[in-house]
Amino acid sequence: MKSRVAEIFGAGLFFLYVVMLFGRSAPPSMTDYANWTYQGVLLARHLKGIPDAAHVLKTYPVPNSAATLGIGLIALVLPWAIAAKVWLCVQIGLTFWAIRHLARTVGANGAVWWIVPQAAFFGVNWWYGFVNFELGLAWVLLIASMLLRRVQGGRGRDWMLGGVLVLAFFTHMIPFAFCGLLVVLYASQTGRWRALWQVVPSAMLSLWYLGGRFLWAGNADGQAGMVETVRDYSAAFWAYKANSYFKSFGYVNPSSSLGSVTLRVMGRGAFGGLIAVDLLLAGIFGWLMVSRALEVFQVKAPERFLWVGMLVFLPVFLLAPGTALGVSDPGSRLLQTVVVVGIMLVCRGDRPLLQAASVCGAVLSVAGLLVFARVQLGMTVPGSFSGLPRAVVSFAHVPFDDQDYFYRALERGDYGETVFPTGMFLNGSRK
Repeated sequence: MKSRVAEIFGAGLFFLYVVMLFGRSAPPSMTDYANWTYQGVLLARHLKGIPDAAHVLKTYPVPNSAATLGIGLIALVLPWAIAAKVWLCVQIGLTFWAIRHLARTVGANGAVWWIVPQAAFFGVNWWYGFVNFELGLAWVLLIASMLLRRVQGGRGRDWMLGGVLVLAFFTHMIPFAFCGLLVVLYASQTGRWRALWQVVPSAMLSLWYLGGRFLWAGNADGQAGMVETVRDYSAAFWAYKANSYFKSFGYVNPSSSLGSVTLRVMGRGAFGGLIAVDLLLAGIFGWLMVSRALEVFQVKAPERFLWVGMLVFLPVFLLAPGTALGVSDPGSRLLQTVVVVGIMLVCRGDRPLLQAASVCGAVLSVAGLLVFARVQLGMTVPGSFSGLPRAVVSFAHVPFDDQDYFYRALERGDYGETVFPTGMFLNGSRK
């Protein structure tokens, strides 16, 4: 009964986000999502044969394409603003399905639904508009579930693994790399080496992408102009790594030039309380994940190939520089890929720590929903209170509306804006 109530809570949370997407005429203000929406509209225009002197459609496959493809295809038949919202609805539905799929595979309890949606999908990455990465996390959960069912004695069609890997490639490179690693580790643990054939199609796409990017386009994809905010491997660098962990559990702090929205909406006391809840949740799962990892290898649990994959990614996260290959802070994405799988795997049993974590997750979920409603429904957000330390006010902050100029460009019919070169388009010379 408790698990059923928790799943209803999770479904309700997803549903309310869908409802709020249609609460105003414009798509949501979620940083990079405005850019991906703009590129989706550009794709729709290219498919219609409309000339575009300001952009060049790449002739090789690239990751970070899913949102552009989805919005572009929908925009062929619907207005661009509706297309952007419909794509988010599709992604929300796929995410709910992926969580449910893995939760049933591992026998997770209701804690999953109190914690995972906000921690992994409606937290900082959602507000930053990292929708391709978040969809990639859904593919990670799905392929982990498919592989684990096979280890547990279930059956499945191998070609479906290959299909998910191809989808993951077009979504985001980091979740795709983790998915591929899991297939290799699964084959190694079980001796089912034939499964490796399913890696071939996406591996060929990766080689095509690398050739196109570095040999034909001169690494134009990497010219995004990302700037490192801290010196690599300095004390501030390691503090930044710790910060990446603690902001990966669902606390959100959208901020504008006027200050923190969360601080104004919640008030100073609740604002500090939410940060404390987030830190507590991070501490609980840090302990639970370390404990479970040790136990898994002692008893040779079927899921140990998943933990090996996570252990491979962790040192890469720690050593990853602040920017790489045109991507800002790739290390945080490496970490969050590990964290979402780890949370899913430890949400089992009736332990007091999980009950405490569920309460923390519910609090952060409700707070995140209220803040999203305050911002996305077009309500005026005044300046924040003063008097709190800068580090506190800026924790997990997101400049949620700083790319809304793409929406304004679409409204006035301007299709010559400069776009991220990490997607399907490169910037040409505007005439």
